[in-house]
Parts: sequence; C-alpha cells; structure tokens
Amino acid sequence: MPYSIGPVSCGAYGGPGRYLDSQRHSAHKEALSPSAIETNEAFPLSIPKSDQQSQPKQDRRTIILNNLPDRTTHKDIISILRGGSLLDVYLRPQEKAASVSFVESTAAEEFLAYVKRNDVYIHNRRVTFSWSERQFYMPGHVANKVARGATRNLVIQDVKPNITEQRLRDDLDHIHNLVIISISFANGDVYLSLNSIHNSLFARTCMLSRALYKGLRIEWYPDECALPLPKQQISAKRESAPPPKTKAMPMINRFQMLDMDDDATEDSSSGAAEEDLTMTTGFSSLQTSRRSPWGVPTVAA
Repeated sequence: MPYSIGPVSCGAYGGPGRYLDSQRHSAHKEALSPSAIETNEAFPLSIPKSDQQSQPKQDRRTIILNNLPDRTTHKDIISILRGGSLLDVYLRPQEKAASVSFVESTAAEEFLAYVKRNDVYIHNRRVTFSWSERQFYMPGHVANKVARGATRNLVIQDVKPNITEQRLRDDLDHIHNLVIISISFANGDVYLSLNSIHNSLFARTCMLSRALYKGLRIEWYPDECALPLPKQQISAKRESAPPPKTKAMPMINRFQMLDMDDDATEDSSSGAAEEDLTMTTGFSSLQTSRRSPWGVPTVAA
C-alpha cells in the first residue's frame, strides 16, 4: 500500500521516491566537490560562538578530613568547622575520613588555609585536611534556595506536645543519606541539625506534607559553622628587655677578718682587766652592765 511523504506519493519499491533520492545524492556530491572544500562551504572551520564559550571553572568547596578516630561522629566534625555555612557533610568511617563542602568556595579556601597553620584535634588525634579530588556540585535549585536563606538546619515553631524526638526521627527515616546530627527543644520550638542542605529541603517538604505538622511554621535557622574562624594568636617578637639592675656590692676588705680578730683580742684583754678591777674592789656589785640578747633581765645569784 503506498505511503506519502509530504505532497509526493511514493511507492514502496520505487516511483518518485527514487528520483528524490537521486536529487539529494547529487546535491551532496556537489557539496563535497574540490571547489566547495577549498571555499570551506562543505566543512566550515568557524565554530559557533555558543560553543566557543568555555564552561565556567567549577569552584573548589570540598575538603577531605583524614586520620579521624574510630568513634568520630558528624557532631564531632561539625564542632571543628568554622568560617562558612556547610553544603554537605559525608562521613566515611571505614576510611577514617570525611568530606565537607562549604556553600562558598572562599570560605573553604580560608578554612583550609587556617587549618594548615593551626593543628586541629578530634578526641586527641590530629586531623589532616586537603582538597578533595571530587568536588561537590551545587545544583541550581539548591543555589536558589540558599539565596533565600536555606541552610542545613531546620526549626519547627510552636510544636505540639505529641511531636517528640523519636517521632521526628521516624518521620524522616525514609530520606536517603539523611543524618540527624542533633534535635533540641527550646521555648516551644524544636531545632534540627542535619548533614546537608538538600536533605533539609527534602525534610521540610516531607514534614509539610504530613497531617501532624499541618499549620506549623518550618523554617531554616543559621548554621553554627558560619561563625568566624578563631583569630590566630600571633606572638609578637618581644624586644630584649634590659638586664635587671643589681645593687653594687660594697668593697670587702680582705684583711677585715684579721682586724676583727685584733678587736676581739683587745676586747678580751680589756674585759680581763675590768674583771681584775672588780675582784680587787671586793665584788662591790654583782649585777653586770650587759643585758641578755633575748631581753631577759639577768637575775643575781
């Protein structure tokens, strides 16, 4: 049965269709002629401007943490990260490593420069930091949410009494790769610290679709890792202090001891003379003129 291509009716095995094919073949042959190749009409060497524009260089935002203790948790990693909001935290316990991705590439660069100058420890073990070979890509829809204030942390305001920590964990357990780092209650609100921004987007959408959370306000709250890096304590070079002044020692006469011996000899000779004088006067007085060095009066016998 004949079939139609446009206004021309073609047979299954011939007819006008063969004529159209011959026309296309001749046109293609003319395009490949030497004259067409010389004039670059067959294969244009110019590249479209859209293809000339190279893809923007991907920002480096992912850092690898190595030499982690066996009992390291996501909470331990969060506690040592500062300088910028986190996009994702992924823990690899078997490799004793973890990868952290910052929202801003400048924050990742500043943090890596800081830990290169300052040692960072987790459970008394020094952690090493380096750029990851595989950088985390931030999708466009996540970037738009981040521009509107999205973080990896959620807050549910004015929660109901039947919303407990275990109920929250059960309701979010089905989200792939979601890690609830901590859940805390304060002033009628509940705060959830999660391991990534895209997981917080899924968790928020999931809770808003459930009847238990209907009418509740679920928003994002700031990432504690966005706190500034500690100021580096750079010890200034101390100026050499002048040596302490020592009191000048008086000149000691080497022959002073000899003089003291002479004085003692004179005192003893004078004392003997006085004693002889007292005995010759018939012991007129029994009290001596000298006092005890401890202030105790001398008692006569």
